[in-house]
Amino acid sequence: MKKEIAYKLLGLAFLVTGMVACDTASQDAEPVISPDGYPTATVTPTATVVAEGDQLVINITTDKIIDRSLTFTLKQTGGDADEDDYTVDPAVIAPYTKSAQMVIHTNPDSDFEPNETIVAEIGVYSIAEKYLLNPSAVNPFETTITINNDAPLTVSLSWNADIVIDGETYDAADYIDYDFYLCDAVGFDVDDPLATDIGVYDAATGNSPEVIEFLDFEEGSYYIVADLYDNPFVGESDGSVKIPIIATFTREGTSVVDQEVSMDPAEMMADNTPGYTTAPRGSHFYNAVIAKVTYAAGKYTITKYDNTTIGPFKSAKTTLTRPLHKR
Repeated sequence: MKKEIAYKLLGLAFLVTGMVACDTASQDAEPVISPDGYPTATVTPTATVVAEGDQLVINITTDKIIDRSLTFTLKQTGGDADEDDYTVDPAVIAPYTKSAQMVIHTNPDSDFEPNETIVAEIGVYSIAEKYLLNPSAVNPFETTITINNDAPLTVSLSWNADIVIDGETYDAADYIDYDFYLCDAVGFDVDDPLATDIGVYDAATGNSPEVIEFLDFEEGSYYIVADLYDNPFVGESDGSVKIPIIATFTREGTSVVDQEVSMDPAEMMADNTPGYTTAPRGSHFYNAVIAKVTYAAGKYTITKYDNTTIGPFKSAKTTLTRPLHKR
């Protein structure tokens, strides 16, 4: 009987030993595949600032080749740009290659707006691919991209209208010549526009339309002033036809008609002395302020000018003679 009990105790001991051994084995770490052979990725922006309408290229390289592809995409996490401002071509590193490029296309628009930013992450987000990267690599890579909205503002000034005198029809743009000047808004006086004239004569050429391009301007406010240079119809019109001066502001190819000032050739005299029917070409100013342009922080603000203070077609009350270099 004692012998039987001894055998039972011995069997029980073997059973307990086996259970402990199995439990210990289940807690041991399973063997893993070393990540040393996985590639480490490097993301290198060629620039963090891109002009609106241009492309930004992001270079992505790995230090090892593998037999699988890796797709890097961009996810926006902040900033004030939106999906209308840009599109992205993902970077796909093909099997057995070590580099690819992501291209960010910025879209031009007509908004007179300041610069915009894209706060984003660039990385491999596919579950099937993300674990192919070495865990020591930075994934995703954080970046901030500025879309520089510094495209110039262009103003085209035209004055087309049919003028009928003694049964003959004339196009005002072919005969009446307007020049346009930019004046600093600080200290501006409509009766003496030359006092704050900033010396930009791009729209004083005799062309129709006249064009001013705001390029490399200092921040500030400017008035666009219309000046009658020549009017062969003065005193001959019956006043029934108004000649509109139309200012068309464009940026990145989209036009906005912002201001129209109507003028009557019967009243447009190149000299304000009563009774004049002719005057030396370009001898005196005939003023109408078309608009005010303010440039600040990359943004243009266009403000219509209230010409009721001088009349929509009234010459400045001055006998100021234009300097010879401005005739």
